[in-house]
Amino acid sequence: MGKATAEEVYQLLADWAIPYEKVEHQAVFTVAEIDFTIDGSDVKNLLLKGKKSKKYYFVICPGQKRLDIKALAKGLNERHLSFASEAVLFDLLGLTKGSVTPLALPHDTEHQITLVIDEAIDRTQKIGFHPNTNTATLVIAFSDFQRFLTKLGIEPHYLPIPEKQREA
Repeated sequence: MGKATAEEVYQLLADWAIPYEKVEHQAVFTVAEIDFTIDGSDVKNLLLKGKKSKKYYFVICPGQKRLDIKALAKGLNERHLSFASEAVLFDLLGLTKGSVTPLALPHDTEHQITLVIDEAIDRTQKIGFHPNTNTATLVIAFSDFQRFLTKLGIEPHYLPIPEKQREA
């Protein structure tokens, strides 16, 4: 399908009458680099792959959470999870490292990705996602994000995503 663009996100949101607030900023590649605030939850978006099953999982969790990937693998009935390669990220979603966003899920036309959302995310608040580029964040009501997913035929799995305990 090719590279995901911000224009296609804006067009889909307009077509589906999904309101958003756009915050432009310097390019950010990790949650740790964010030096601005949004009116909503900041989140971390990861594309993970089951080692043996070859299944893909798009995981959304609170931005400051240190994800325990081993424990998450158990919760998903996987023996081992790893980060998807940049080539897979591009092939499945048209994205490059640092711009991972669920707003690119329209590129997953074969529905190879399972969406997993941490139960810790407050679904009554707004949430921020990149519009297929890491130089802007779109702040969207979570209910509107759910409507976006419904339009795509995606049913997210809400799970308690374990946090890695800090070493003493």
